[in-house]
Amino acid sequence: MDLWTVLFIVILVVIALVVVAIVTGGVMLSRGVLGLVKKGKPKYESAKRSALKVRAESTSGPIGEILRHRVALQESLEATRRSLDVAQGTGQYTGNLPSIFATLEQAGAVMEHQLLVAQQEPDPAVQGVYAKNLAGQVEQITQTAKGVRNALASAAAPTEHADLKDLSRTLEIEAAMLSNWSKTYTELGGDQ
Repeated sequence: MDLWTVLFIVILVVIALVVVAIVTGGVMLSRGVLGLVKKGKPKYESAKRSALKVRAESTSGPIGEILRHRVALQESLEATRRSLDVAQGTGQYTGNLPSIFATLEQAGAVMEHQLLVAQQEPDPAVQGVYAKNLAGQVEQITQTAKGVRNALASAAAPTEHADLKDLSRTLEIEAAMLSNWSKTYTELGGDQ
């Protein structure tokens, strides 16, 4: 091989290594950034919700009422989502509750949009009308969300009082039998 062929092969190898390094670095960087975004999103949402709570508590008038409706709506739906996730994660029977909650979340998203429109209304009198009209709908959504949580709680397998009595009786019988067995074999061991 002549010098130019060797030089050409070396240049191709170097270019290939640079391309592989760039692609690998890009993939690692994008995964790292996406991982940070995924880790940071719940914290960002929590901070946003906390700021909304503080603003709702410190603001008076129709705007404060609208903000309090937003907080109540978000907290109710979030609590229900967590309850449903826990129930499903533990294998508890949930029936149609996930689809009911999905519909409820859609209604909550529509209500959140309406509350945002009301919040941005420049006229305080119109904001007051919005707040009064939307209050009943927010209450209905939060009560339905609470109903889903109550349904999950009542669907949890309760232990029957009779079952516990039977279990206690069986346990007492077993303990008495073990005591008798132990006494009998201790006495037999002493006879030898």
